[in-house]
Amino acid sequence: MKKLLLALGLVMCIIFLLGSIEGRSMADAASGYVNIRNVFESIGAKVDWVPDQQMIRIERAGNQIQLTVGSRIAFKNGARITMDQPVRINPSTQSSEMSTRFVHQLAKAERRERHYRVKTDDSLWKISKRFGISVDQLVQWNHLSSPQVYPGQHLQVQSPYYTVQSGDTLSRIAAITESEVSAIREANQLTSDLLQPGQTLYIPPQPSLKPPDMFTNALFPLIEGTYQPYQNGYGDRRDYSTTGNTRSHEGIDIFATKWIPVFAIEDGRIIRKGWNTYGGWRLTIESENGIAFYYAHLAGYAAGTDLREKVTKGQLIGYIGSTGYGEVGTKGMFEPHLHLGMYDTSSPTWKPMNPYWYLKWWEFE
Repeated sequence: MKKLLLALGLVMCIIFLLGSIEGRSMADAASGYVNIRNVFESIGAKVDWVPDQQMIRIERAGNQIQLTVGSRIAFKNGARITMDQPVRINPSTQSSEMSTRFVHQLAKAERRERHYRVKTDDSLWKISKRFGISVDQLVQWNHLSSPQVYPGQHLQVQSPYYTVQSGDTLSRIAAITESEVSAIREANQLTSDLLQPGQTLYIPPQPSLKPPDMFTNALFPLIEGTYQPYQNGYGDRRDYSTTGNTRSHEGIDIFATKWIPVFAIEDGRIIRKGWNTYGGWRLTIESENGIAFYYAHLAGYAAGTDLREKVTKGQLIGYIGSTGYGEVGTKGMFEPHLHLGMYDTSSPTWKPMNPYWYLKWWEFE
């Protein structure tokens, strides 16, 4: 009898360990719930609990979000959003939880007025009317030599001239204006990073892009403001290998703080989950057209990410980590980041694709 009890205890321990990673519980996977305070505070939001109204108030990036325990209705800047599951109080932790499918929609910034991406049927006149500015301003602000615009072109729809304030740095200005230090430096022909209060800088529009041949309406996997600028590292050499040979980097690395939430780029079905020597805790989601998205080096998985489960675009699926490059549980061999890969599964060997330009398109959708 003692042996049986010991065996049962061992089985329960194994089940518990499989259900969590790095100490964070993956319980209630079928329900698809996530701790509201944890996930929103991880992306820099302010979260307040109003006990007498059983209400959660969240502020982030100018957004005002309101959730109520027992209700599927959320309010974002006054707009009503109906979720698939009501907000609840977890009976074990006594913490408020919400659906993993609606975190992205509530957390993302609603408006990107400084940078506008031209749509298929746009014209300067249509854009000027949309933003309450003149065609002449659009021409001047974007240094246009022609009134013609094309899909994927980025335009400034606010004045691109920034006056340097006391204490400003190029990094701070880039963050405020949704630009990049290198772009500001080049546009203003700066030979030094030293700035003077009162100095005027021209903030160039984001680089124009050609629309990708698929997934034009997909989502960037991280929320704006939670990750660092990324480079096109696809095809770079990687020395770590189980064979002793160098290999090619089949994806793009996006660096961010550990436990930053990761979201599904597109609808699909989970076809691989678990440990991979190179990718650590990873998740592979195949879309309807046979393209698989590979999310690697995760610190943990979100609830509702079991094998063969369907996921929806924008669903919370996991968290940034530094796992991989060794046996199960290896972590810290590199800085925390998301490795995103794309593969064409119609090829017998899964043909890798470069996600970089897709990511650049999704980033400003």
